[in-house]
Amino acid sequence: MTVKDKILIIRTDRIGDVVLTLPVAEVLKKERGAEVWFMGRDYTQVLVDASPFVDGFLSWDDCKNKGIIQCAEELRKHSFSEVYVISPNFRVSLICFLSGIKKRIGTGYRWYSFLFSQKIFEHRKTAEKHELEYNLSMIGWQGRYSFPADFFAGIKGNKNSRTDNSKIITIIHPGSGGSAADLPESHFQYITEKLCEDGRFQVFLTGSKDEIEKCMKVKGESDATLLAGELSLSELTAFIKEGDLFISNSTGPLHIAAASGCFIVGFYPKVIQCSAKRWGPYTDRKLIYEPEMGCSGCDLKQCARLECMKSINSEKITADIMNNIQEIK
Repeated sequence: MTVKDKILIIRTDRIGDVVLTLPVAEVLKKERGAEVWFMGRDYTQVLVDASPFVDGFLSWDDCKNKGIIQCAEELRKHSFSEVYVISPNFRVSLICFLSGIKKRIGTGYRWYSFLFSQKIFEHRKTAEKHELEYNLSMIGWQGRYSFPADFFAGIKGNKNSRTDNSKIITIIHPGSGGSAADLPESHFQYITEKLCEDGRFQVFLTGSKDEIEKCMKVKGESDATLLAGELSLSELTAFIKEGDLFISNSTGPLHIAAASGCFIVGFYPKVIQCSAKRWGPYTDRKLIYEPEMGCSGCDLKQCARLECMKSINSEKITADIMNNIQEIK
């Protein structure tokens, strides 16, 4: 009997990062028949568990609160043959080294890269390709990836009683958790009001509990339904799977929506590290908007100071959405 490779993927950051890393598990499962495990933060586990391509989850939150030796010993018990450290830091890398995993793949550009047995020499900060493609290149996979229809097969939800299937189910998510520069609330409010006035769209506003006030401002006098603070990550993902159109800044739920087949309208600064080229929705069904003012060599502080995102034309956004209704629905 052939023994399967048992492979660990480590991504210890946020929702969007995890969504864009899960295709690595899919390829390893489909092409190598491997047993694939994932280590991440506890709050992202619901997304990992929903993937039909992941066999087990390990908690980074649990691990980081223990001693390095204890973590390494616990990792050793799993007898992994390979580990892909996709979100590198010294502690993670040292634990993998001490655990005795023979094949340890990670970046070649950190001072602790000697801890990896196989080094990947790609500077992601130059954003020469998409984050998902950087992740897949770590396992030697090249080409254009497509999210399968069952990507979040494990997340199922009852049909939301508030949705009207005769309309374009539209989710507007105006927050970003501080991961990028945001489109102004006034722009989101304009888009929300215009879509609600049109009559063909049923608009919902989503966000965390901390974003309730922001979403209330975006709602304005429109008849959009406010869901901010009401949905867990599992419930939000199930709701996004019902949607037709998802409108947001660069944020984790945008990547959930792209993986779920929604048409995406996204807003991105011209900052290289936060650009749509690296962090945009990985789908052809999208409209992407960047500041219309000329700039180069920007950083987020400069973008905030100059209020670059204000230069995005909200009237053009709504006109473009109307012109793409046949593709959206």
